[in-house]
Amino acid sequence: MRGGRAPVDRLALVGAVAAAVAAGAPGVARADDPAGAGGAGVAGGGRTFSEQLADRLTELGDAIGDHVGALSLDAVRFRLDGRARRAHLRLAGESRWLSLTIEGDVHFRGGGAQVEAAIDLTLAGRGVRLELPDFEVVPRSFLGERYVEVRLPLVRGTF
Repeated sequence: MRGGRAPVDRLALVGAVAAAVAAGAPGVARADDPAGAGGAGVAGGGRTFSEQLADRLTELGDAIGDHVGALSLDAVRFRLDGRARRAHLRLAGESRWLSLTIEGDVHFRGGGAQVEAAIDLTLAGRGVRLELPDFEVVPRSFLGERYVEVRLPLVRGTF
């Protein structure tokens, strides 16, 4: 504990707020219910809360992808599928003689992400595609410091 305060689990806090919003707790206004009626008359369309959350995440990802694409003149493309827990990221740039594209699919699962990526390089009309090995990215912490652990399998198989 730093400064005498207990650490806050942010994910648990977000989950509690989302559950309160979904349940229509008094005093909690919903984004689709500006009058604060507590969810009266608002139907989920027969979808579970997790499905609704995944769909909202997909909509948010599409909006972010559209804005980032417009700001970067389509040099950056971002697509997110909340239900499949997948994201696609593409970075591209080209000039008269050189073209470079880095693209990858990220699958989020079990607290980490599995990444499949490739690099396309074209120089004076001749191109090469480099398929990177699949790797995993997992958040970690040590002595209160947070970092990302990159797991690159050198040998795969069962022994």
